[in-house]
Amino acid sequence: MPETFVPVRAFAFSATVQPKTVADMFPPSVEHVRTTKTIAVLRYSARAWVVVHDFGAVAFIGVDAAECKRMTDAILAKVGEGPKAKFEETFAIEIAPTEKPCVRFDRAVVPELDARTASIVALVVAQSVAMEYYESDMDALVAELEKRSKLLATEGRLHGGARALMRFIGEGMLMRSEIIHTLSLLESPGATWEDEALDHFYRELRTTFEIEERYRALDHELRITQDNMALMVDMARQRRFEVLEVVVAVFVALETLLFIAQLLLAHK
Repeated sequence: MPETFVPVRAFAFSATVQPKTVADMFPPSVEHVRTTKTIAVLRYSARAWVVVHDFGAVAFIGVDAAECKRMTDAILAKVGEGPKAKFEETFAIEIAPTEKPCVRFDRAVVPELDARTASIVALVVAQSVAMEYYESDMDALVAELEKRSKLLATEGRLHGGARALMRFIGEGMLMRSEIIHTLSLLESPGATWEDEALDHFYRELRTTFEIEERYRALDHELRITQDNMALMVDMARQRRFEVLEVVVAVFVALETLLFIAQLLLAHK
């Protein structure tokens, strides 16, 4: 890769992390530029940055592969291995001093790699890899729904109670909330608020990674899944009511038989 090109590697390995906790794991030689509740920005050198996001993603910019692996392994050991393997997304930044910030098919172009441009690129690439993390969760939800639907189609009855189905719906609702709020999909980074060029650059990046389209697809799948599961909950409740009706009918019949038996005994 030419010297003007800087590699970007982002990893998602958890639903949430504490940026300060992760930032403190880096060597003392790595400069802590900014740390908040949601993000930590660190600098190895003028062209090497690390940005930690609270939604469980870390983006390395200009950091060699060996160091990326060393640190991601250390982070995984600290936060604990999740049920899934870590996800990775790659990109590149071209440093062109005479160019305005823009996005091309396979790279972002910036006049200089400072904290603002590094943070913007890191955010979008991290959002992209975190979306992939949630897309895999969505695939699991859809697979579970298909399994339940096939059992309903072949056997004509539901397996599991309403409480289990409600928990399943809750998982989908929680995922939707995390996608919107945890990934900060509806918020622009502060660096773009007063700089029109950076705002346009940020929006170009989101378009390149299809952040909005992928979110809408996920949201659509979640809504369909929740609607179908809500129907199953209604069916499970209806089944419960039918069982209760049978129990009440049996109880009334037994009471009637007992009353008749008492009358017969009284006449003897």
